[in-house]
Amino acid sequence: MTTDFPFDDDLRFTPADDELHDAGPQRDWTETTWWSFAVPERALAGWLYVQVRPNAGSSSGGAFVYDASGWLPWELPYYAFLSHQPLPEPLDLRSVTFSNGVSVQMIEPGMVYDLGYRFRDQDDFVADLHFAGISPPVPHVEGAPPFTGSSHYDQHGHVTGELRLLGETLAVDCLSVRDRSWGRRPELLGRRTRFSYCFGATSPDEAFLAFCRPPTHLDESEDLLSGYLVRDGRLRRLVRARRVNARDARTDGIAGITLDAVDTDGRELHASADAVSRMALSGSGSGLTVNTMLRWSIDGAGTGWGEDQEVWSLPARREHAAAAR
Repeated sequence: MTTDFPFDDDLRFTPADDELHDAGPQRDWTETTWWSFAVPERALAGWLYVQVRPNAGSSSGGAFVYDASGWLPWELPYYAFLSHQPLPEPLDLRSVTFSNGVSVQMIEPGMVYDLGYRFRDQDDFVADLHFAGISPPVPHVEGAPPFTGSSHYDQHGHVTGELRLLGETLAVDCLSVRDRSWGRRPELLGRRTRFSYCFGATSPDEAFLAFCRPPTHLDESEDLLSGYLVRDGRLRRLVRARRVNARDARTDGIAGITLDAVDTDGRELHASADAVSRMALSGSGSGLTVNTMLRWSIDGAGTGWGEDQEVWSLPARREHAAAAR
């Protein structure tokens, strides 16, 4: 576990942050809980994800599993995104089962959780997972895009457990990421925006995460918004990074990434990734996330695994795909 974590107490995740936060008056105020997992030898990965809108009295989300067999929602091994679901009563995010099938049980605040998924009595996909953080949750840089109006934390962890997928049982033993956010989340309708969120790890002693954004939605070179590097028991913020994308000609998704970054201690990160599978996720009518499972090669640390999320407004995605054609 990371032992050197240099953030002030007022930025640290506290036990209260496992709970629902004060929503204020805005109807678009949203709280999220997101957990990723992978079975690298099968090019298979997935999410458990829930958005809570307490002022609207509803939740959305569910579970998604993808592999190299396809990338559109109807091609995936499992895709279940439900909207307008009633909130549990009472709602305690430390111990909750949502009507969309996702369950979260806090074991140690901010660090250890049991996770589950089962939608009603269906058995197409069932998850029984355990998350143990390799460092405390890392706060996103305050005021930095894309979370200018909300709070956000990311955390690498060791995910273990079991999946039952379409009659097959799969063991999970991977390093992956979870996040939490709370605040206003307006729709992207009409805007031309894109940002990326990639992470990777070769071991608990070598892991990174980087939010980046291009100058325009048509560019393939991106600069750092926020991120961190875990190395040799020390976690430090990234102070600069340059990400360059290669594209898959068929899907316009990420085919490869090169990432060069420096942290606050002057430590350099040089990493490159190749895509092994991807999925398209549209949780609303105004945006699209294309998620890609990646095999990372990190200088000095060998080969590891991770993911990339590209978050698009629909006008930006349409124009980028047209330019690629």
